[in-house]
Amino acid sequence: MKQLRQVGLHPFLASAYPCLALLAANLGQVRPSIVFRPLALSLLGGILLVGLLRWWLKDWARAGLLATWWLLLFFGYGPVYQALKAIAIGGASLGRHRFLVPSWLVLAVVGAWLVAGRRIVVPAWSRAFSTALGLAVLLPLGQLSWSTLSAAAASNSEPSELSAQMEARAADPESLPDIYYIILDAYARADTLRQAFDLDNSGFLDELRSLGFYVAECTQSNYSQTELSLGSSLNMGYLEDLVEEPLVQETDRQRLWPLLRHSLVRSALERLGYATVAFETGYYWTEWEDADVYLAPGGGWLSGMTAFEATLLRSTAAWAAIDAAPVLPAGLLRDMDRSTAAHRKRVQFVLNELSHMAEVPGPKFVFVHLVSPHRPFVFDALGNPVEDDYTWTHSHMGLEDYIQGYREQVRYLNSQVLPILSRLIADSDPAPVIIMQGDHGPEEGSSEERMRNLNVYYLGDAGQDGLYPSITPVNSFRVALAARFGLNLPLLEDVSYFSTYDRPFEFNIIDGGCPSGG
Repeated sequence: MKQLRQVGLHPFLASAYPCLALLAANLGQVRPSIVFRPLALSLLGGILLVGLLRWWLKDWARAGLLATWWLLLFFGYGPVYQALKAIAIGGASLGRHRFLVPSWLVLAVVGAWLVAGRRIVVPAWSRAFSTALGLAVLLPLGQLSWSTLSAAAASNSEPSELSAQMEARAADPESLPDIYYIILDAYARADTLRQAFDLDNSGFLDELRSLGFYVAECTQSNYSQTELSLGSSLNMGYLEDLVEEPLVQETDRQRLWPLLRHSLVRSALERLGYATVAFETGYYWTEWEDADVYLAPGGGWLSGMTAFEATLLRSTAAWAAIDAAPVLPAGLLRDMDRSTAAHRKRVQFVLNELSHMAEVPGPKFVFVHLVSPHRPFVFDALGNPVEDDYTWTHSHMGLEDYIQGYREQVRYLNSQVLPILSRLIADSDPAPVIIMQGDHGPEEGSSEERMRNLNVYYLGDAGQDGLYPSITPVNSFRVALAARFGLNLPLLEDVSYFSTYDRPFEFNIIDGGCPSGG
């Protein structure tokens, strides 16, 4: 404790802040527990650095101060580098490692010269660092705490009118069908695939029809972004009717998370005795970790670098190592630069587990949010691995490259999904309910193309009653549950609200249109 008082808290705050700040900046995109490993490693690195400097300086206080300075330089390198990249003089960007690395080394040496040479007042600087870093750490901690409390407060376990109807109409539990809700993120409608991607998807759709699926050829999504779209479809309503306060002036999607994680459909089915099955998605707000069965690919503390860790690493001086690419191990460089391996593994895991899902005792509600054909593009049409430089901080690519990558990934998905659906139907008794749709259309393209999504239904014994070509996801469960449970669920008007990512709740209505051919 005496040594800790001499060192001060600032080196440990400097080690912790970057991890916490990145987590707070990506609330809803990742599960909070993903920060544990990088945070522990960062704190361990800070402790080791203090220990090494104490061995050199023979003074705990000075070791702590110099460690903090070096940690600030290490973690501050990325933001400074990115800022300088936006500044150009004479057509040349100032954001070059060859310029910044020497400058950073000079600052590191100057700091060591000041501290080791006893040229600064250590207590004063220690207090200043502790105060500034303490306030800095409080900000992301406050955001994370507020997020947790808000999500808990928003969770609603009260029975709904839907629950009452379903309980009244439900027969013997053994006669209840398994229900699958499969989201293929950003999967487009057939006419968009044909016109924008030069991909004839009619063969895939015909195969679905042969299995008994209804293909809604004139469908559109109700919203242009995943959180909004799934918040609506899983609660069988429009967002303006599902939240207490208007959303127009907001940009924070956090209020929608309870609609996705503890939706009306999920709660009604759980009250009826359904078990819930969900998968890791890579996006915290669609990960039902409290499901009865939650499936994720193997990992752990010794697994490969996550996308979160790769993003964190790219914000530090370690990113300067990209200039030394020829001498770095290929695997490390790939993880630092793209970190697509985890995404590829997750997609393959979900597809494999889903193919065996009929074997899991029912009745069950299976929710699958497969982030594909949405970027990153990690498969070609034959399933061979490809690399994509998509990250949380870098997502731009040329349109031709996007078209090629998207088209290949759609073809791969088609080849995998058809046998899975066939097996689910063949191995289920009673016949299942399967709703498979894109939450929206492709990322690149017009607002109209963004709203045109895949939307197909298998209602088993109910046939195709109630389905129609222009049905949108807000009515998906209204039709499916009414057909299989004999419920009275009036349909809503099918409306498509387009919005941009920066202004998610400022909507423009996109009129639907039926393609001339499927």
